[in-house]
Amino acid sequence: MIKVGRRCHIEGVTPEQVFTTLANPELISKILPRVQKTELLDRDDVARHARLITYMSMGSLFGTIRCEGDLTWQDNREIVFIVRTPLPVETRWVLSQAVNGTDLQVVMGIDLAPMLGMMASFVPEKTVADMLGADLETALRGVARHTRQSLSVRAAA
Repeated sequence: MIKVGRRCHIEGVTPEQVFTTLANPELISKILPRVQKTELLDRDDVARHARLITYMSMGSLFGTIRCEGDLTWQDNREIVFIVRTPLPVETRWVLSQAVNGTDLQVVMGIDLAPMLGMMASFVPEKTVADMLGADLETALRGVARHTRQSLSVRAAA
């Protein structure tokens, strides 16, 4: 399992405002660099659980991969997306109130063995970690940008 984490501070916004951005399925493909499309299969707000499909671009070698998984959340504190097929991936977003804003941490763990078999041992972990880290940094910037944009739209209305 390869695990990578990143964090940022988003100035001038509350955890509730950041959560609203992260919880919007329509924004996922705009925030996460490899996600091309999402489909919400079902959602249970009482149980705080949803089933979601993402279509992720994995470059010329793998093309677009359909990932189906479970989304769980604790309002304004945490969102977790666990994919089981075609490869295990867990992405955990943790939000916390901070001075003048919100601290946001994201950790992603991925296991290449189910998809690559024995070939997974030949994949350089640092290369994968660097790629995931860059994607997470892009995602954090996207969350900050879209959260601020939604605040500007609400303020103008």
